[in-house]
Amino acid sequence: MGKVLVIDDSSFQRKIISGVLTQNGYNVVLTENGKEGLERALQEKPDLIFTDLLMPEYDGFWLLEQLQSHDLSIPVIVLTSDIQKTTEQRCRGLGAVTILNKPVNKEQVISAVRTILGNP
Repeated sequence: MGKVLVIDDSSFQRKIISGVLTQNGYNVVLTENGKEGLERALQEKPDLIFTDLLMPEYDGFWLLEQLQSHDLSIPVIVLTSDIQKTTEQRCRGLGAVTILNKPVNKEQVISAVRTILGNP
């Protein structure tokens, strides 16, 4: 089974994403901000990371930068309400493989994960 780290300060979004992933056979690790997310990524070595962009205690941009500086080649899906092209370009430039607009739905989540990891 694949391990997925979900980093989002919204308990609602964490619940939606972790629920669909768990139902589809993935192991899920949850954190609320970029600082905790980086710590867990270093400890857990997940197969995939979902991260929100705007969070307290270090945002998603910071997290993407830190993953690069630690040479962690973990695929990252960014969750954001900011649909500006410049935001998407910045995320992709920092290594994000997919950007999903919030609020996400179950179909978007599982489709993105299966595209990256395949079926569990």
